[in-house]
Parts: sequence; C-alpha cells; structure tokens
Amino acid sequence: MDVKYTSFSLRKRLLALIVLVIFFLALLVGRLFYLQVICGKSLQARAMSQWLRDLPTKAIRGTITDRNGVVLASSVTTYDVYVRPNDVKDVDAVVGVLARVCELDRDKLREKVTKRGLSEVRITNNISQAQMQAILNDYPDGIFFSQTSTRNYAYDDLLTQVLGFVNADGDGQAGLEAFYNKYLKGVAGVSLVESDIKGKTLDNSSTYYIDPIDGLNLTLTIDFQIQKAVEEIMQNCYLTNGAKAATAVVLNPQTGEVVAMTTKPSFDLNNIPRDDVSALMQMVKNVAVSDAYEPGSTFKVLTTAMAMNEGLASANSYFYCGGCRIVDGVKINCHRRTGHGSQSMYQGLSNSCNCVFMELASRLGVNTFYDYCTRFGLTTGFGVDIGGEGKAVTMPKSMVKNGDLYRMGFGQAIAVTPLGLTNAVGAVVNGGTLMQPYFVKNITSNSGNTLYTKTPTSLRQVIKPDVSKTIATMLEEVVSTGGGKRAKVPGFSIGGKTGTAQKYENGAIAQGKYVASFIGFTPAESPEYIVLVTIDEPKGAYYGGVVAAPVAREIFEKIFEIRGTEASDRLEAERRELESNITLPSFIGKTLTEAASEITAMGLRYLTSGEGRVVTAQLGTPGTMVFSGDTVLLIMD
Repeated sequence: MDVKYTSFSLRKRLLALIVLVIFFLALLVGRLFYLQVICGKSLQARAMSQWLRDLPTKAIRGTITDRNGVVLASSVTTYDVYVRPNDVKDVDAVVGVLARVCELDRDKLREKVTKRGLSEVRITNNISQAQMQAILNDYPDGIFFSQTSTRNYAYDDLLTQVLGFVNADGDGQAGLEAFYNKYLKGVAGVSLVESDIKGKTLDNSSTYYIDPIDGLNLTLTIDFQIQKAVEEIMQNCYLTNGAKAATAVVLNPQTGEVVAMTTKPSFDLNNIPRDDVSALMQMVKNVAVSDAYEPGSTFKVLTTAMAMNEGLASANSYFYCGGCRIVDGVKINCHRRTGHGSQSMYQGLSNSCNCVFMELASRLGVNTFYDYCTRFGLTTGFGVDIGGEGKAVTMPKSMVKNGDLYRMGFGQAIAVTPLGLTNAVGAVVNGGTLMQPYFVKNITSNSGNTLYTKTPTSLRQVIKPDVSKTIATMLEEVVSTGGGKRAKVPGFSIGGKTGTAQKYENGAIAQGKYVASFIGFTPAESPEYIVLVTIDEPKGAYYGGVVAAPVAREIFEKIFEIRGTEASDRLEAERRELESNITLPSFIGKTLTEAASEITAMGLRYLTSGEGRVVTAQLGTPGTMVFSGDTVLLIMD
C-alpha cells in the first residue's frame, strides 16, 4: 500500500510540475509575442532612443524680395556649438579653443564642459563658418556643431512694419514674417548620433542624417526704389513737423498691389529693442493696416461717390453754404464760418465745404450711407494678406442721429484705416471697381519653381464707370487750381483731396491735436498710383493742404523719376508743351457738338455731365492754362 501510494504521489507531483512548466512556457511565449509583435515598434524606438540622440539641423528660412528681385530679408547660415561632456578627454584644451574662438568666459565654459551627467551642452549660438573652421583646426574631442541660420534684413529699418521680425527660434513674430511663417520657416532636419545610455558617443559610431527642407521664398508687390524714397520722405516729414507719427501708403488702384507702405517712427530690424516689449510692439504695429482714425475731408471723396452714384447729385448740382447748418438744434460749422455761398459740386470739393457734404449725407440717409461703407470694404475689411487688418469704426445705425450722419458726410464721427481709405478712394477713381489689396505676388521654391501666384482680385463694382470718370476729373481740377495745388507736379496729371481732422480723446475734441492728410492719384485719367499721406499731431501748421500735400508731391516726383525713361520722356515732352500751352476758352452757351469740335481741335479730351443740350458750366475754368491730353468736363443743362 505504501509503495503504490508513493508511486502515485510521485506521478502526481511530476504531472503538476509538467503543467507548471508548460504554463510558464506559455506565459513566456505570450510575453515574447506581446513584446515583439504588439509592442515591437514602441520598444524599438525606446531602445534606439537609448543609443541614438537627435540633434536638430534647422532649415534655412525663405528669402523675401521686392517685385524686381531686390533681397529684403534673407537667412545667413550659422552654427550652434555643443559639447558632449562624456566625450571630453582634455577639458583644458576644449575650454581653451572655445574661449579663444568664441570669446567666452573660461570659468563658465569649464562649468559647462564638466557637467558629466548631460548628453550634450549647448555652448553658444550663431557662430560664423570661419569660427567653426578655426575650432575644427584644433578640434579637441567632444565638440560638435549644429547648422542653423540667422535672419538678416538688408536695409535695416526699411519696411519695419510690413516685414516684421522673427524670434530667437526663427519663428515670425509680426508682419509678413508672421503671416507667412509656415511657408518661410521650412522643416528642420535631424542628425542621429550613436551613443550609450549615458550619452557617450560609441566607438566607431555612425551618424545618420535627415536633411532639412528649406523654407519657401516670397516675392512682394513692394517696389524697393519707391519704398526707399517714401521711407526717406516720411522720416524727414516726421522730424520736420515734430509729429507723433507719419504714415504713407502707395497702392496700385488697378490691381490692389501695395507698392510702398511705412510709418515713422520705426526701428532697425537687425537691432530689435527687445528690452522694452511694449514699445517694441507699438513700433512694429502696422498702423496703416490696423488702426482707424478720423479721416476728415479726404472722406468727402467717398461721400461724393455715394451721392453721385445714387443720382442724388451730379457735377452740375449747386449747393448753398451759409457757414453752418442747424441740425436738431445743434450748430455744425463749416470751416469757413462766413460761408461759401452758392457753389457747384466741384467747388464744394475744391473748397472742402462741410455744408455741401452735410447736404449729401442728408440725401443719402443712414441706411444708404452705411451700405456704401460696407460696399467700399471699410466696415468689413478686404482680406489683405498681413496680420492685424482693422476695420472702420462706426456708430450702431440705431444710435445715429442727424447730427452724427451729417458729420460722417465730411469725415468726422467715423474712423477708417489708412489702407481702407486708400483702397476705397482707389475704387472711386479706377473705374469704380473695389480691388483686394495684397503684398505677396509669388511664392517660389529654392529650385525656382513658382508654387503660388496671386492674381489681382476684383471684390465688387461699387460705383458706375462714368461716375468714377467724372469724380477723377473733378479731383484733378482740385489739384490743378484748388485746395490741393501744393501736390501739383508740372507736366503730370494728378488728382487728389486734402484733409484736416480734429482728434478726439475720451469722447471729446482734443484741443490743438490734428491729423493732416492728403490722398492723390496719378495719372488722373487712368491711375497707376494712389498715395495717402497722414501726419499725426504735427507741430505748427496742421492743415492737410499746407502740411501733407507737399509731402505727397515729393512722393509723386520720386515715382515719376524712378519710373525712368518713359516718365522722363513724358515729362520732357510736356515741359516743351508748357512753352506753347493752351489757354482754355469758355464753352458755356455752346452746344455739345460745337464744344466737342473745339476741344478736339485743341488736342484736349472731354466728358459730359447732365442731359441738356447746352453747356452751362465747365471744368477746367475758362482762362486757365491746360496741356495737350487734358480733360475738360462739360456740364450740360
């Protein structure tokens, strides 16, 4: 019995042992399956991380050029210096070469180099290739490099607010650098180095590279030569007038291309004042795009366009100014307190008579006036390709009283951005089409392939072409003989309007604080350039016609000069015509056939306004000198 029991017990134990072994084998197989199949990739990555260290290789940021290929912003290849403490065999040698070449403190270097617990320590940034080569000539064990790049702005403070800048990591922080950052930045590469778990490079180790993808390049609509001239003119304007700020916008109204844009004061993009962040952000803010201001009389161009397009006024309309209007018991003055008396639509523009534009605003009404503000893009924006686009500031329609509407008619109680006003007036004089403003023409790869091309985009037809032509002719006369004559350049056709606006602070008029402005375009018959100049709080003289118009004239003169042979030839030809200029006769009382025949024979052109058969008024004024190709506006009644 004992023998049998013992035998049975042994077999039982043996079986249990076999089952247990099988169980553990199953567990082992299952674990291996889990580790190799299910977690294989993850564990492989973890294992690699223990012997491969990734060292970033920054992509080269894309280049920014003007429309003609002039480099405005580029990236210079530099190198970051690292030390692998565990690979350093001679601390003194490493410290010595780095201190000498990089001009670094020896004690601080020694502290970094002897930090044995770290895989690598960054010593310094942005050394030149020459410095790297000097280190390589000695190259003690443990020093290595990572390629990077630094941003360089070729012309220091040129286009400060448009270009913007990048931070230490190469990311755009403002302007086009920020808006197009994802295209400019590129994709960083990686350098993988074999090392042990402590970060020490393995003997006979290999290095594996994943090349960076460099950033794309931007070609702007900006014309460098015009931009440079505008920068110089506006800097002088800012200093001469002791102004708080001075801004200029140059736009092609036919395409929407921003040709030049600047605000003074500015700063050197290669020497950014990072110690005062609030001051930095204020100076880098592109106020031409973002900040709304009361435009004053320059807005009268838009009010004219609204009323004439609605058929509420025409070039042969007449108005009366007694020096003020009483609106809901409140007196609103014209700038000429004694009044302008009876005057035509053109005279109202030329004299900048507030009473005329109060009347036009009254005829339009709140709903129509606000509708046009939307159609001109003032209250909606244009989708311009730069950050911070602002919109017009208007009162809620439900709160607008008659007095408010009347003031809006002559450019008060409403605020617009400089770009918004420039583009809207551009639509008034380019045939009536609102274009989308833009800064970037093309995006290209480093291989030269064009990846994107911006085509001019028409947003909408705002006013009729014939209304546009009539207003352009009237505005040309404003510059020739009216309030904008300080913007006139002999031999060239320029139209425009002056503006002087009182500033408001805390809801009340700020005594002695004004914004002087002028908006003009050339050639008047088919504008290629529209220029806005605003001078914020000039000291001394503050009227737009006195302060801003001469600055605009300087810009026009530079544009004509820069345009080269074509412009020079035209200027010379028209100067010769000055010697045999035409004294404009009166066509009043003549039929259209008679007037047209005389005008054509003199080498002039004409436009008509009205449905009558007889000329009752005209622009230009009889007795003034005109030149071949000029346009006469005949008012028929």
